[in-house]
Amino acid sequence: MGTWSVWRTARVATSLFVLMVASYYLIVGFDNITNPTNPNASNWPFVQGVLSGDGVPADSGFEWRFIDATWFQAISYIGIMTLETLTGIVLLIAGLIGLRRSGDAGRWSHGQRWTYLGGILGLTVFMFGFMSVGGNWFVMYLNSKYNGLDPASQNIAFTLGMLILVTGVLIGGRLAKDDNSSV
Repeated sequence: MGTWSVWRTARVATSLFVLMVASYYLIVGFDNITNPTNPNASNWPFVQGVLSGDGVPADSGFEWRFIDATWFQAISYIGIMTLETLTGIVLLIAGLIGLRRSGDAGRWSHGQRWTYLGGILGLTVFMFGFMSVGGNWFVMYLNSKYNGLDPASQNIAFTLGMLILVTGVLIGGRLAKDDNSSV
């Protein structure tokens, strides 16, 4: 067994972090798929409440934005679950590829496009979906019952953290001219 370079160790650690983020997204997707109607264990009532403005003050002036149509709420919920689950699957693939290719900087780098794809999907759910659409268009920030801005911010933070870590290892390995000679 050869020696391990600091960059191979960084690639393994980064890949493990990607797998941890993948597990989060997969568990969230699984929970929403397997228990959709439980008001205490599902995001279905949350999505309905945000889209319908339930919990927003009646005099907010934003009433015209709210959507009570169950079909639209259901499509939105299915879209969220689909993106969460797809994010988890893509990041699972990314993490496994990362572990498998950790001994070769070039192959590991090439495999990180999966991590970037998964990160973009995750940011689409939480930055675009929850912060922009839910938080601002459907004024979740005014909602006393259904305000998911703090959890969305946490999800954005660890997704961005994952992307920054991957980018740092990619750039750092290249600057250090990691040639895999210590693999």
